Amino acid sequence: MQPASQKYKELMRREFRDPFSYIRVTIGLINQQAQASAYVPDKENYAYYSSFKMPLDNYEVKELYATCDQDYTAVDGSMYFLPRERSDVVLNQGLVSKDLLGPIEIRFPIEYDIKGLTIEFGKAYPVDFVIESDNNTVAIKGNTDGHFVTEEIFNGATFLRFTPLSMINGKSRSRIHMVTMGIGVYFDSRKILSATKREHISPIMEELPTIDFNLTVNNKDRAFDVENVNSSVNFLEIGQDITVLYGQELDDGSVEWFPGATVQLKEWSADDEQMEFSATDRFDGMDGTYYKGLYRPEGISLYDLAADVFSDAKVDSRSYWIDPYLKTVKVSNPMPVVSHKEALQLIANAGRCILYQDRSGSIFLRSSFIPDMAASGEEGTEYSQAGNILKPGKKAEYASYASDFTKADASQYFITEQAPYLDMGYVSQAMSREDGTFIENPRVTVQLEASFTCFGVQFLFGRNPPEEFVIHTGLFGEPVEDITIREISQETIVSREFKTFDCVEIEFIRARPHNRILLDYIGFGDVTDYRLEYSHELTKTPKGIQQAKVRELQVIRTIYNQAGDNKELGKETIVVTPAENRYTFYFNNAAYDLSCTLTEPQEGQEAIIVDSSSYYATVEITGATGAVEVVLTGREYTTSQAKVSRQLNPTGSLETWENPLVSGMIHAADLAEWIGNYMKADREYELQYRGEPRIDANDLAFLENRYIPDMLIRIYDHTLKFNGALSGSIKARRYMDVDTT
Repeated sequence: MQPASQKYKELMRREFRDPFSYIRVTIGLINQQAQASAYVPDKENYAYYSSFKMPLDNYEVKELYATCDQDYTAVDGSMYFLPRERSDVVLNQGLVSKDLLGPIEIRFPIEYDIKGLTIEFGKAYPVDFVIESDNNTVAIKGNTDGHFVTEEIFNGATFLRFTPLSMINGKSRSRIHMVTMGIGVYFDSRKILSATKREHISPIMEELPTIDFNLTVNNKDRAFDVENVNSSVNFLEIGQDITVLYGQELDDGSVEWFPGATVQLKEWSADDEQMEFSATDRFDGMDGTYYKGLYRPEGISLYDLAADVFSDAKVDSRSYWIDPYLKTVKVSNPMPVVSHKEALQLIANAGRCILYQDRSGSIFLRSSFIPDMAASGEEGTEYSQAGNILKPGKKAEYASYASDFTKADASQYFITEQAPYLDMGYVSQAMSREDGTFIENPRVTVQLEASFTCFGVQFLFGRNPPEEFVIHTGLFGEPVEDITIREISQETIVSREFKTFDCVEIEFIRARPHNRILLDYIGFGDVTDYRLEYSHELTKTPKGIQQAKVRELQVIRTIYNQAGDNKELGKETIVVTPAENRYTFYFNNAAYDLSCTLTEPQEGQEAIIVDSSSYYATVEITGATGAVEVVLTGREYTTSQAKVSRQLNPTGSLETWENPLVSGMIHAADLAEWIGNYMKADREYELQYRGEPRIDANDLAFLENRYIPDMLIRIYDHTLKFNGALSGSIKARRYMDVDTT
């Protein structure tokens, strides 16, 4: 769930939302083929510290080298000394001309039509300059920014040449930090007739995650007429990014904006009344086949396997994140021949992770369970029980002499002279001074059995919560980050992504005067303060669905054995040419011990395997031209199966779960525990509500229920609609992993 201000939360909880809701949608009209094939010729015309590929591949220039250009170098420590040799240059500087006011040229292998340009010139930008192409020359005068955008159309362009006439800093080399072949088309609430975003994430990766976005805009002015050669519709391309923003006006007239989604254009159509767009997530395009599955007796971590799948799918390493926890989970079985997105789904399930695309368009593969933890506290009272703070729920309170603490409402207990004491959380021995500080700050430590990345922390304090504390996280004995919290209530949610850690220390800096620290509970992972209630969010009573009970869950283990007989796996007649002398065989079943021969080799002719996995082999033929016959032989793995069972209910059905990557007994038992917890929560709900841009699929929320207070649900399907106002629908499953009674 996206973080938001307290003013926003209070506004969205009102019975009537008076201020307006907004939406903005930008479609990047980028010629992706031109962007991908662009190159810089005549590299000798550029400074030796130039970067020739990064400016065309969307890499930002973050740090600068000092140079002798007029009024360019800063002496505030923000720049670096320039290396003498090209081999020592490590910072991306973009394209830098060798001469003062030198031109910069970009070429394309074929003609492209380019609508608009977006250029980052940096701090030394041209004021007056010329952009030339094959069929168009544009003179720019009076530019006032390093970020430059033009809507000029460059038809049939095989080159773009940027020639500066004057620079903002005088005599200077010309620079281009980044250039994009295109611009964005922008729609706001006045133009948008309707927009629908639907997200789906299976909590156990039973199916692939999806994001579908549909947009309808007003076209009565025929701005998107397909017969208009200058219309933006003629420059739309499948796969272009669509960026969605949601906004909510607050009482003071300001608008709080939230990222909505970054999806990829799939199809579009237009008539004289309206234009419709549909877009989807990045997984929709990851339909290439992964053939590199390999049986590894020594094992491979799911982290390395996922990285190899991303690499094979040619996904930019900057656009995905893999949970470091997966480095500790190893598998031996080969990945079967599946699409790249299905391979990632199998890895996510085997690692007890969820796979999803976030609102910026990045892909995440992160753990979806919480490791075992142990808590301890420094200098607690004799009745303090720091180990209990990991147990959910409010704890008992003893009356004390703390300032404004004891109440005469029967909610507190008199302390006994000796144990046994009531179920307590952490109670500090130290009491704050008049100014709220401590002589020695109380501390609570939580140690995890393994490294962990969480996306939120929940604190539940006793009466008179602290006024300031710091969260210190560490990994392998080294500090990771420190987060100071000052906006504190009895139930405090810290909604942020924490860097990977295996130890957390809570240091209490300040409390109310003359008070102890009372900490009842710390919860790590996906936490929530969002409630779906009848009088506020829900527009219709929930529809509850009782799922069929599962009596027993069986997780299938697949065990590979090297016991197959040597046999012919393939035979092909290949026409060999000087330019093409390789051929790839593909197998239906996993194989090993591969070899290849020519059926009738002539002198000097040879066939060798140059690349292979358990499902393919690439053969290279040398010393031959024309048709030759190649025979590939090898052994096929034999497989056997075993089961790990978990009893869930006294009655119900028998369910089996098979992931071809799973072979170990402990691995299968962990998977059975994780999936079994999901199946035990056998109640689902369908909800109609007012719409909330903060909600993501896989979020937790409290659902009002007559019989179960604070009932938690896991949202697996969320639809948000906009047609001038917001509305939404939710499909969710009862969340049973946390006891909230």
